[in-house]
Amino acid sequence: MTEVRETLKKAHEAVIAADLPPQFHEIAFREAVRMLAPLGQPVISAAAPRPSVARPGKALAAADSSGDAAHVSEDVMYDRVVMQTGADREKIEQLFHEDDGVPVISIPGVRLGKNNAEKTRAVAQVLTIARGFGLGEVDTSIEVIRDEVVRLRCYDSANFTSHLATIEGFVVTGSGQNRRIRARSSGIQNFPALVDRITGEAR
Repeated sequence: MTEVRETLKKAHEAVIAADLPPQFHEIAFREAVRMLAPLGQPVISAAAPRPSVARPGKALAAADSSGDAAHVSEDVMYDRVVMQTGADREKIEQLFHEDDGVPVISIPGVRLGKNNAEKTRAVAQVLTIARGFGLGEVDTSIEVIRDEVVRLRCYDSANFTSHLATIEGFVVTGSGQNRRIRARSSGIQNFPALVDRITGEAR
């Protein structure tokens, strides 16, 4: 695991040193990891570009672009999110965990916010960041967010879409069941504060 962390650190430093536009950071980071990782190191396949899929479910984390199994460990997922957002590692570990290859919110829905709108936005931000950096997704299916909000018992069917559309620093694209959400640079920068708020309320 020390080798994995060292590879991720070097890849991150290379991307920062390249001074690329923000929209290229994710792709550049994955490519840097692939070039820097020693042969046989599992982070190579874990960091490979992942296909964009509209259908939600745990199978999203089960295959890479070649169709081969590519499981991302919980520890690597945490490392990636912390490295890219600057959020506190201990708080991240309280916030979500890995379940069958995908991040799942650990905190009860009742503690994610004061109302369903706030809870829904919190779930969307956490999962989009966790899957974006942890799994290497370019964007996240809205259906994945919906499933998690339903599981956490804070789903407001009449206003679900409008709740997501008002998240500062995130953008929703597509239509119907093909809608997807991704984080902008401001959403990533504000993520540590969101983590602090949620984990603070969860105590």
